[in-house]
Amino acid sequence: MINVIRRLYLNVRYIFFKTVLPFPKIYSNVETLEKLLSSNFSMARFGDGEFHMINQTENLGFQTVDDQLSQRLREILGSNTEGCLICVPYGLHSVQHLNPRGRFFWKQFVVFHYRKYIPYFNFAKPYYDACVTRPYIDWLDKSKSAKFFKQLKQLWLGKRILLVEGQMSRLGVGNDLFGDAGGVDRIITLSQNAFSVYDRLLAETTRLAGKYDLVLVALGPTATVLAYDLSLTGIQALDIGHVDIEYEWFLKKATQKIAIEGKYVNEVAGETAELTSDDQRYKQQIISEIFTS
Repeated sequence: MINVIRRLYLNVRYIFFKTVLPFPKIYSNVETLEKLLSSNFSMARFGDGEFHMINQTENLGFQTVDDQLSQRLREILGSNTEGCLICVPYGLHSVQHLNPRGRFFWKQFVVFHYRKYIPYFNFAKPYYDACVTRPYIDWLDKSKSAKFFKQLKQLWLGKRILLVEGQMSRLGVGNDLFGDAGGVDRIITLSQNAFSVYDRLLAETTRLAGKYDLVLVALGPTATVLAYDLSLTGIQALDIGHVDIEYEWFLKKATQKIAIEGKYVNEVAGETAELTSDDQRYKQQIISEIFTS
């Protein structure tokens, strides 16, 4: 009975806030992917972690509060820069496409957190969907996930890609996510507190990017800033976040978030995957490592 009352209370407040508060226009994941496929735009994404980091409300599992990082995220969220799509979760606009778990998550985010971030939005411009890289686990209808992943892979089809990731991420290792790319090399950096080496990371990525068609970044809030800064120099960079883990869950037909052997999954509480890897191809793809500032 208590849970029923709590959910009823949440739903009433959610409807109220959706009625009285301003919300930005957000294009759907399909529209976001179409925009990326038809352009050479970069993409910087905000999830709940990036929003919490803006106001320094809590440390994340992989990034502690940092004043400069918070300032940069506020700047990027309100920016209107040509050539970089600023993405926020479509769940702020609607939760109808989500399963009960996903609906509850974004309803409580709107009710308990959203008002803190209203001052940082630019309501004069549209945003795109940060969940363009998360088309599976929280969706109510998963029948379209296979088609969406196939279309997503077209972003790097035949292209030479430079991956910038944490040392425990291992994007594409053990699956065919980047199987149709023209080549894959990697810059490996800290899985936790990557922003502490940001200046070196930006310099090294900028130095190497000219040899590649596309830069893909998976580094939590640091990826949001890096993709945006690279776009300002004319380098196409996509902050792709958890796309590899989503793809692993899709391949395994998972119905809930589970640990993935050999990869760090920060959203699976209490479980730690085995992080050893003997994949020689992966090791050969590492062309630079940045662990100190």
